[in-house]
Amino acid sequence: MLLLAKIKPLLVALVIGYAASHGLPAAAQQVDLRIRATIAKIDGKSLVFRGEAGGISSVSLDSETAVFISQPSSLSAIKAGDYVASAAVKETDGKLHSKELRILPEALRGLGEGQRPMGAPDTVMTNASVSEVVAAPEGRVVKVKYKNGTAELVVGPQVPITAVVASDVSALKPGMRVFVFADKTADGTVKAMRIMAIN
Repeated sequence: MLLLAKIKPLLVALVIGYAASHGLPAAAQQVDLRIRATIAKIDGKSLVFRGEAGGISSVSLDSETAVFISQPSSLSAIKAGDYVASAAVKETDGKLHSKELRILPEALRGLGEGQRPMGAPDTVMTNASVSEVVAAPEGRVVKVKYKNGTAELVVGPQVPITAVVASDVSALKPGMRVFVFADKTADGTVKAMRIMAIN
């Protein structure tokens, strides 16, 4: 449980941290501010943070602001063609065992694609497309493919599975922790382009 407690926030940070520069549509790549904050107040036109995040206390919202939230999912929901993000530990059997897995929506396909080491020993982050899901004594083996590589992730029945889904600003509430990708307009206004709730 201690390992999972350490991995979960790392997974969220890595998934979001790579979004601004990897595999997103051209319009999304214009985002130049990444803000991690807690919502203090929200209305139809702005999102106000508790205190300041990187010197920014609020962002404006409009019809172009995309919102994503996480919902509980299940091991049986993972299928070929899905785009997933998973933190996994290389255990004594030499295999990568997932500690958390997120199914990402089509709009975020390509986000952070690849495999890279994380802070914890023998732990890697994999963002990739599922090529096959195979039943195994440990649960499922999720075979994935990413640019310049492939991997097999052992996903046990107790591994937390979540689905990141598109939503709207009505899903955002005071007290929620969020990552905000924002742009500063010519008049100095900080405009939220994408918001992901991480509660």
